[in-house]
Amino acid sequence: MNNVVTRREELQQLRARADMATEYAAEMAALRSRKDYLAEYDYFLDLLGLLPHPERFRERFKKPLVGLTCVQAPLELVDALGFHPYRLCAHASSRQRLVSSQLPSLACPLLKSIRGSFHLDESLERLCDLTVIPGSCDWMAKLPETLEGRAPGVHVMELPRIRESERGQRRWLEEVRELKRVLEKRAGRSLSRQALLRSLETHARAWRAWHLLLDARSQSLISATWTTVISHAFLMGDTEGWTDRVNRLLRVLREQPPLSGTRVFLAGSPIFFPNLKVPQLIEEAGMHIAGDELCSSERILAGPALGRDRSVDGLLRSLAEQYHLGCSCPSFTDTPRRLANLLETLHQRRISGVIYHVLKGCHPYDMDSYRYEKIIKERGFSFIRIETDLSREDGKNLLVRLEAFRDLLHERS
Repeated sequence: MNNVVTRREELQQLRARADMATEYAAEMAALRSRKDYLAEYDYFLDLLGLLPHPERFRERFKKPLVGLTCVQAPLELVDALGFHPYRLCAHASSRQRLVSSQLPSLACPLLKSIRGSFHLDESLERLCDLTVIPGSCDWMAKLPETLEGRAPGVHVMELPRIRESERGQRRWLEEVRELKRVLEKRAGRSLSRQALLRSLETHARAWRAWHLLLDARSQSLISATWTTVISHAFLMGDTEGWTDRVNRLLRVLREQPPLSGTRVFLAGSPIFFPNLKVPQLIEEAGMHIAGDELCSSERILAGPALGRDRSVDGLLRSLAEQYHLGCSCPSFTDTPRRLANLLETLHQRRISGVIYHVLKGCHPYDMDSYRYEKIIKERGFSFIRIETDLSREDGKNLLVRLEAFRDLLHERS
């Protein structure tokens, strides 16, 4: 009986890996066939092509791997202690099927996909020496106990729910200090000031390049589909190489004619490769995403750590403040700045309407969408809420709704 079960599990693993490789290859082929494809995008696509092939990733990047589930975990700290940071950003429907019987049917698709990655015997997630999980939502708070020993090491960061309070900021600083202690123990050495300063500067250069690319998107020189590809490639952890390639791309984009399309803003749940359905459908409907507030796109980098104290603890304090106060995640109970920043962006970038994307099961963004709709409409902007998952079956229905939204924007312009 045990042999039958083992054989069944082996076949399930083989089928899942084959399905995942097919899913990624199909999306990359579709991207390379687009009219706005440039050879400069190949570096980013090649990085993403490593996702279904952990052995190739390990050949390319030799450092021990630390997986991060959220933008709240400081990349600079991981990098400064000699680890390769990798954001657990699985969005492959093929991974979900592995654990469909082990999780609620309405669980967050991102959680299902990450959990499915750990279920595979061979995946980048299983290569991680340590998985760092900030408790950004209830789904992520439950993730550690669902891993069932499949992760070599797990560290949970307790995320304060009230961001603007001194108590919350003190608690988060202590969480960052504790992460430092955990990483130092794993690395077998103490964090040096010089290594942390180098990492801070490396990521500051990446932040500057990223914001120049976002400016190019605002000027309609690059589509949101490609900026999503590039943002996800950053999450693979090759920060210096990524920054160099973004700067090269910027020089090419300056020579490109602007894209057409009604200017819209994308808010809500994160979007990761290979599931680019939402930005692709928005563009197919004749709209251009000129701005977003996604933690998988515009918010992937916290920005340079500010502060005059350049001691190790002073740098950690600046890093903690930059990550905590700069984050606009709806998991916080005090988010007025998030909405104020969104409204300011709508005016600055001459945006006609807001498309609010909700992944089925993503409760924080789902809850926020109703309040956002009310306030955004009161300010005179059009608003549409689209709820979806990682499947492709609802594509036609979503396209019809998005085309109707585009027509509404044209009527109001």
